[in-house]
Amino acid sequence: MRKKQKRILLWGRGDLLSSSVELFLTKQKEWHVFNLLNDENPETLIKKVAELCPDVVIVYRWGYAGDLNLPTNLIQGRPGLKVIAVNPENNVVEVYSKQYITVKSASDLISVVKADMLNSIEY
Repeated sequence: MRKKQKRILLWGRGDLLSSSVELFLTKQKEWHVFNLLNDENPETLIKKVAELCPDVVIVYRWGYAGDLNLPTNLIQGRPGLKVIAVNPENNVVEVYSKQYITVKSASDLISVVKADMLNSIEY
C-alpha cells in the first residue's frame, strides 16, 4: 500500500533561497511541491490553498509584511494544515497549525497547555 503524497505549497520570491528550499523539498520522494511566486497578492495564495488543499504551506516573512494575519487566514477552516513562516533575516521559523481537541474536564485542558509548554522553544 502506497503512502499518500504530502502536498506542499511554497510561496517564495523565486530567488536563490526559495529555489534552494524547493530543491531540498522536491528531493523527498513522498512530497509533491507546488511553487507559487509571491509576486502575487496574498488573496491569490489563499485561493491556491483552497484549490490545492496542501498539507503544508511555506511562506516567507517578507512576502506578506502588510498582512500579519496571513498564516491565521490560511489555516482558518482547514484543520490539519500547517503553515510555516520563514524569516530569512534571523533564521527563525514560525509554525502555525490548528488543532481540534475535545476537552471533557479541566485535566484535559491542563494536558493541552502542558503539551504546548513542552514543545515550545525559547530563543
